[in-house]
Amino acid sequence: MQGEQSDQTMTDFCIIGSGPSAISAAVALTRRSLRVTMLDAGITLEKSRRETVTRLAATTPDCWNPADVAQIKEGVEATSSGIPLKRLYGSKFPFSSEGAPWTIKSLNAGIQAGFSQGGLSNVWGAGMLPFHRDDIADWPISANDLDRGYHGVLSFVPCAGAVDDLQSLFPHQSPDLQSFRPSSQGEAFLRDAARARLPGVTVGQSRLAVHARPCVRCGLCLYGCPYELIYNSAQTLRELQTLPNFTYRSGFTVERLKENSSSVEIEGGSMRLHAGRVFLGAGTIASTAILLASLGDYNVPVRLLDSFYFLLPLLRFSSASNIAEERLHTLAQAFIAMRDPAGREPFVHFSIYGYNDLLIPSLRASIGALGGIESLSSRTMVAGGYLHSGLSPGLSMTLAPGEIFLEGDGPDSPQTAAATATAKQAAFNLLKHAFALRTLPLIPAMRFPAPGRGFHTGGSFPMRHERVHHTSDIEGRPAGFDRVHLIDASCLPSIPATTITLPVMANAWRIANLAADREGAAQ
Repeated sequence: MQGEQSDQTMTDFCIIGSGPSAISAAVALTRRSLRVTMLDAGITLEKSRRETVTRLAATTPDCWNPADVAQIKEGVEATSSGIPLKRLYGSKFPFSSEGAPWTIKSLNAGIQAGFSQGGLSNVWGAGMLPFHRDDIADWPISANDLDRGYHGVLSFVPCAGAVDDLQSLFPHQSPDLQSFRPSSQGEAFLRDAARARLPGVTVGQSRLAVHARPCVRCGLCLYGCPYELIYNSAQTLRELQTLPNFTYRSGFTVERLKENSSSVEIEGGSMRLHAGRVFLGAGTIASTAILLASLGDYNVPVRLLDSFYFLLPLLRFSSASNIAEERLHTLAQAFIAMRDPAGREPFVHFSIYGYNDLLIPSLRASIGALGGIESLSSRTMVAGGYLHSGLSPGLSMTLAPGEIFLEGDGPDSPQTAAATATAKQAAFNLLKHAFALRTLPLIPAMRFPAPGRGFHTGGSFPMRHERVHHTSDIEGRPAGFDRVHLIDASCLPSIPATTITLPVMANAWRIANLAADREGAAQ
């Protein structure tokens, strides 16, 4: 809110951001009857598109105006490398930086910053696996610490899926695991995988943050659900705004923090706000920039960890009949967790996507006219793969006054070469089981986007037992601060390959409760 007078209001607890981690902390604190103020840039969907979504949501797909459907599909064009940048209802607002105090420049970096209400939950894939305890064994907190956070998060975030082979590795902790039937293509893949029982390869139905029971299977998941059945933290924000102990202030972009013995001063443009404690959950890029500015660490590169993302087309041995006319959801149909049977290496994760109307143009871009053959497209699936950050290239981030510069490890770097080799080895492991899975990995068609493109990025101020410069303690408090708690992926010590949002929210829940305990003990 540029140009306004300084505001010296004091609040007990202040949360910066409105993405999943920020909302998780807000729910944890308000449930303890604590007074919470949330500061957010808060960019939202354009009015004209909101009106279109409202019209679609008011009726059934059979009654939709084709022009309205076309509008919310605008700008999402698949290529041989996938979808260039996901939108919501045809809008780029999730990645808008309007009003941001920094210009963001990048080189070989796929990550994007956004200042939208709801953060990246506007465009996420809704995957809901926890981290496996082996993949976080070297963290300064235990898997049991996160378990309590999972319970808290799943008390307000929906989860749909099935109890299957994944349960032994990644137990679901939802009090209400909703059934969500995959597409016919997805069901066939899961049946074949269940019969195969492969060493080191565990396959199960995807677990998704979706209100599954009312789903009408309209197939628009990748563009944005008109019925808002895919969880978005902005949904919980609306519920929080009905509480007397919660205040939401949009249009406030935080630039730096200054702490004294009893409070934290929050600066954004000409605005000033004081809080007893601050929870920083603005997303990896913005949170890191705020901390660097607060420490005065300009022109000091920091390392961002990333879970290497790659795409692997799959060709089923048999086609799914009438797939183009099927009523289905187009989120991930299945998850694959892969590691050596002895458990010596971290997991490799695959999210398996089935037929959707973006698939055909992507196939055509990859393999030419053959991609338009219906019998081929109805047999094609796509695996989005991820590696543990310890096996991945990363990024460097440098803050200068008014500017952020991001640079990913280059395609010829040793880190990228090693990650590419690991990803290909995972693909070859699937190839070994092609007949059992009745699925052929198209390894020559693999694609390797720039670091950060999978949006599983963080670790700029990782939690440590003993915090030093550019690290934080187990309460997410960066070195140099005692009343500031980092709650998004920026404080993760590593980025496992499996889906990231649920563990980040669980960690934010954990930190918020520890901070509340600390404040209560001090009173």
